[in-house]
Amino acid sequence: MKQLTTIFLISFFALNTYAGIFDWIRPGDGGRPPRYPGGGHSQVTCSATDNGWEEHWGGHGSCRECLKKHGDCVETCSIKNTTCTAEGVDYRGYKMTVQGRSEYRFDAERDAMDRCQYRYENCRITNCSENSEQVSRRSCR
Repeated sequence: MKQLTTIFLISFFALNTYAGIFDWIRPGDGGRPPRYPGGGHSQVTCSATDNGWEEHWGGHGSCRECLKKHGDCVETCSIKNTTCTAEGVDYRGYKMTVQGRSEYRFDAERDAMDRCQYRYENCRITNCSENSEQVSRRSCR
């Protein structure tokens, strides 16, 4: 029984080591945090606005600030992220595209290149764009 347990443990650790080295689990993941608030995202920004002209200039930094000057405010939170597209060539010679996404441009480029190089050859980044995605909206009352 002791030998069986020892063999099992050695096999388990060896498999985990090789899976990490050769990226068998999921190429390009890198153990990054989740893409929504509460997951440690530094790119989440929130602002509070009333229903008048304020919503055109960005509003207040918090519900408390907004409620000091207005009776009814809405807080909106959004996350900024970057999407990059990489282009590569498949085994038949056709151009193929993949996308990578992250809160930082460098990580988005790396993610796109990792995904492209996993399946295709001659990969290169063709474009990147910054996006803002609304993640929450609530009344300040």
